[in-house]
Amino acid sequence: MAHPLRSVRWLAAFAAACTACVPGCGSNEEAKRANGKAPALLCHVGGTMRPVMEELAKRYKAETGGEVQFNYGDSGALLTQIEQAKRGDLYVCHDPFGGSAQKKGLADRLWTVASLTPTIAVPKGNPKGIHGLRDLAKPKLRLGLTDEMYSTLGHINPLMFDKAGLRKEIEGNVVTRTRMGGEVANAVAIGNLDATIAWNAVIHLRKDKLEAIPIEPEYLLQPGVDAITTATFGVIDMGCIRVTISRLNCSKQPEAAAAFAQYAASEKARAVFAEFGFSAAPAGATEAPPETATVPTPGREGLHLYCGAGIRPAVAEAIQAFEKEAKTTVRADYGGSGTLLSNIRASKRGDLYMPGESEYVDRAESFGLIASRRNVCYFIPVILVTKGNPKGIKSLQDLTKPGLRLGLGNPDACAIGQTCVKLFQKNAVPLDAIEKNTRVKTLTVNELGVQVKMGQIDATIVWDAIAAYYADSADAVAIPRAKNIVSQVAISILNSARDRELAMKFVSFLAGPAGQAIFQKHHYTTSLPAE
Repeated sequence: MAHPLRSVRWLAAFAAACTACVPGCGSNEEAKRANGKAPALLCHVGGTMRPVMEELAKRYKAETGGEVQFNYGDSGALLTQIEQAKRGDLYVCHDPFGGSAQKKGLADRLWTVASLTPTIAVPKGNPKGIHGLRDLAKPKLRLGLTDEMYSTLGHINPLMFDKAGLRKEIEGNVVTRTRMGGEVANAVAIGNLDATIAWNAVIHLRKDKLEAIPIEPEYLLQPGVDAITTATFGVIDMGCIRVTISRLNCSKQPEAAAAFAQYAASEKARAVFAEFGFSAAPAGATEAPPETATVPTPGREGLHLYCGAGIRPAVAEAIQAFEKEAKTTVRADYGGSGTLLSNIRASKRGDLYMPGESEYVDRAESFGLIASRRNVCYFIPVILVTKGNPKGIKSLQDLTKPGLRLGLGNPDACAIGQTCVKLFQKNAVPLDAIEKNTRVKTLTVNELGVQVKMGQIDATIVWDAIAAYYADSADAVAIPRAKNIVSQVAISILNSARDRELAMKFVSFLAGPAGQAIFQKHHYTTSLPAE
């Protein structure tokens, strides 16, 4: 994974690059039809989504009589226009721009309608015999890619190359970089390039001239694992690039806009997205209808929680239960504990901080960010090994065995990484031998379990709760209590909290019977056993 600061720099450059001028989109009155019916909706649409949205608009008009007009461009430039002109009803884009529209207060509702998958594109007949990502390292291959400073996919590509251990070889074949995937796909279609990586929907539009070659699952980024959190875009799950439709706050026809958005997110519309080569929307990604959506208590804006990625499963369920009980909302940004702390310091915003190790709360206190804190549960490190433990790992010392493929958390980014350093020091494990065996350092603890499951590494150190999720594909080796370092997980109320009373209620909920039962359900330790 890329360093989080590098990811933030990419996103900042991405946003800055999207200030190009786009033709004006007009007002609702200008769009009014001559027969006196309701004016057409104005929908801003990213270029990749143009064909499928035109088809949906045609079907929607035939079924309902409602008309939708479009303003096209790249997703980032459209977002800039929406922010400046404050015109339009809907915005269709791919990640990370939908989240940014919400964070900027430009959109009040968002529906996920599909997703995009990185795919290799080659000319018809596949003359170079490319059958997967590793083949992109073939000598003398003419490869084109989107530029990582301007493209979401351009940022994902090097992360996949790193997973394959072939970044230098593949990037050595790159002869051109473009801002948009359509440009480089066209270059392959006309024979100027041997291959590229583009979204599956982009390749589908050129299926008469291009063939789609799937990327091996072990090299694709993992949904829910390969995520970063930024102040501009919020949480971006790089393993699942969503296609979303948002209702804009500047809409003069909010009910009509919501009706078309719900149509675009319906099952029959998702079938149309599939016809146009898009991947399915992630499970459970539908937006709640207005009558069942959580309504915040009048005068309260809800809570903003920064949460360590390793605690996500339990916290996500606890948030749902608390929202229902307190009739409020809790927006959670998940990521590496260190990354989140950097974001808090930079933004000086947010209500709650719940990292994977209480030491991060200590650091936040030293920066003057914390109003109060409370312990919620414990993390107990265990050694996670390939199922059956073929390497015979029985202790921390065994992690220095020659040839062992070891994965660890990055101590600069996540709590488990810092704990590992302390474990090795406490048990006199030679750090040079550990470093020699280390094949990967991740930004979050979640990634390490996936690495073991996929056979990319032989062993790692994770929290006991994380290990429980991989019981079917990996084994957990306990570390004796006297040699282990148990981590407290604390939640703190930030000094920047807007509603400390509500924040305290959430803290009390997590530490109370209902919250503790949820943590126990997800295999978290809520009370320490006797030594």
